[in-house]
Amino acid sequence: MKGKGMIVGIVVAIVAGSLLGFGLAYATFQSPVNNLQTSNTQLQTTLGNLQRSYVSASLIDDRLSSGESHNVRGTIINFGTATASNIVITAKWYKLGASFHQEIITVPSLVGRAMRDISFSYIFGGSADDFQYTISWS
Repeated sequence: MKGKGMIVGIVVAIVAGSLLGFGLAYATFQSPVNNLQTSNTQLQTTLGNLQRSYVSASLIDDRLSSGESHNVRGTIINFGTATASNIVITAKWYKLGASFHQEIITVPSLVGRAMRDISFSYIFGGSADDFQYTISWS
């Protein structure tokens, strides 16, 4: 019986050691696995953002303080890979901090990773001391 008891004891010790070793190995690799999962999520988010449209513009009114004639010109860029549709620029002119004129500029669709120069002229009473714009798209 001593032999069987010793074999059982050895088997139990081997199994316990294996389980302990597995537990240590699991704990050792769990942190890198979690880091990889986080990195994967971040990369998937970045990829999703790049596959969308992202439109930006750089516009000026080159006749801002010259009186009634205003010329808005600049460049609109789609940094994403998807086509940007329904592009709308809301241009506002201000005098002494108060908005006094607004124009809505519609721009044709812009394919991904492309840019387009734009220019629009307006005539309205009064000169402005500030020009700002917002842009939206779908």
